[in-house]
Formats: sequence, structure tokens, C-alpha cells
Amino acid sequence: MVNSKNAFWQALVFTILVFGIGLVFGFFLETSRSESIQNNLMNSEINLLDNQIRNKIIDDLNVHCDLAVKSSFDFADEIYSEAILLEKYDSSDKFGDSLILLHKRYDLLRTLLWIENIKLKERCNFDFHTVIYLYEYKTKDIELKSKQKFYSRILTDLKNKYPEKILLIPISANSNLESLELLISKYELFETPNIFVDEEKMITSIVTFNELENIVFEANKQYK
Repeated sequence: MVNSKNAFWQALVFTILVFGIGLVFGFFLETSRSESIQNNLMNSEINLLDNQIRNKIIDDLNVHCDLAVKSSFDFADEIYSEAILLEKYDSSDKFGDSLILLHKRYDLLRTLLWIENIKLKERCNFDFHTVIYLYEYKTKDIELKSKQKFYSRILTDLKNKYPEKILLIPISANSNLESLELLISKYELFETPNIFVDEEKMITSIVTFNELENIVFEANKQYK
């Protein structure tokens, strides 16, 4: 009987200890995530200002095309990598408005980058392709989610195969940015998700990697 009581209390103490450790670990994990979100928010502010200054330097000082294009690719890769890190927080409701705001700022950065490259292509004759991927952020539509995951994978594969030829800019179409809405209206990109290539070719259907590759590198052909 005494042994049974001892075993009970030992089990209870052990359970409380494990539960307590779990609470402490969870607290520090959530604190770390919150700090990471705040750091990313501040970093996005810096990137936003940096991009505006970078655009002004390229325009006003007539930066050489080689340097301007390299700067655009480097900046696109940087904000893409940072945005990828945010995906691990998307499943958590804890960060709510902060996470939505952060995504919105990155979408604004990408929209500015898109506009910059439209102007850059007019000034410089370079053999690279701008691939805009417009998707729905936090959609609850299962079919839409599946299609977006497919597009995301196939575009990542394309970018990995042609890192110096493809400027990939994924943007949330439902981010409520007036600047983005103007571009969507101008190019009539109302159906999402869609892949928009070189301000000319829009893809809204399921395509194979080879088909996507051909569409991107085959100039002046509309595809729907």
C-alpha cells in the first residue's frame, strides 16, 4: 500500500515536472517567435526605404544596366528568402495582425520591384524574364490551395534551373495594396492564382514544367 502511494506521488511529481518544463519551453519558444516577427517587421521597414533609395539612385544617377539588373536580382532573392522564413509562422493564429502586416509590407516591396523592372527593361536590353506569381494569401479554398502549392513548386524549380535568367516575384493578390491593384487592372490579371510572364503572357491553367519553360522562353505568345 505504501509502495503504491509512493509510486502515485512519484508519477504525479514527474507529470507536473514534465508539464512545467513544457510550459516554460513553450513560453520561450513563443517569445522567440514574437521577437523574430518584430525583427522581421523592422527589417521590412529598412528594406522598403532601401528599395526606394535604390530606385532613385538607379534612375537619377543613370546606373549602368549590368549593375542595375544585378541589384534587382540580388534584392529579389533577399526578400524572397526572408518571406519564405515567414511561412513557418503562417499556421499560428498568435501573431495575427502582425504577421498579416509583415506579409503586406513584403508584397509592397515586391510590387515596387516589379515596377522597377518594368522601367529597367525599357532602358536596358537584357535577356532575362520577369515572372510574377499572383496568389491568394490565407485562402480557405482547398482546390485553390492545391493549385497554388503546385504553382509554387514548379516556379521554384524553374528559378533553380535558371537563377540568372528568371526574376521570380511572388505577390499576394489580396493584400489590398492600391499600387498592386492598379497593375492588376492594367494587365487584367483578375483570375488567381496566375503566372504572368514579361508583362505579356498569363498562365492560369495547370502546365507541366516543360510547358512552363517553353512559355517563359518563347517571346510574344499569349497563353491561357
